[in-house]
Amino acid sequence: MSLDDTTRFPNTQVPRLRVLVVDDEPGIRTIARLMLERAGYVVEEAATAAEAIRVAATAECPFAVVLIDVSLPDRSGIEALPDLRLITARSRIVLTSGRSEEDHPDHGADGYLPKPFSLDQLLAMVRAVTALTPR
Repeated sequence: MSLDDTTRFPNTQVPRLRVLVVDDEPGIRTIARLMLERAGYVVEEAATAAEAIRVAATAECPFAVVLIDVSLPDRSGIEALPDLRLITARSRIVLTSGRSEEDHPDHGADGYLPKPFSLDQLLAMVRAVTALTPR
């Protein structure tokens, strides 16, 4: 569907990709949510790994991307990866961290986004992982 198609058929909506942002710092969640929403994504937030798993398990529509911090209060994002993969098998998972990716070798995620990140870096990562071949 092209832009012209949505103009000719105004009731036709292009589905917006959904992103789950998981970080225990409210400021980071808010900034990431605002950046992604401004780019057209639908965003939900979670503050812990347990909350992320609950939100993903009860979501009516699957998330295209789960951005999850490595350091969460209940368990690490890396430890939560297997559970998220079971629940959201088609979602792409991106770890975020204030540390270098070399500090987390063989993390098993689809992407790694060091913090702090810019709007361009965040959008480039989300676009890159959603462009990967479907599972």
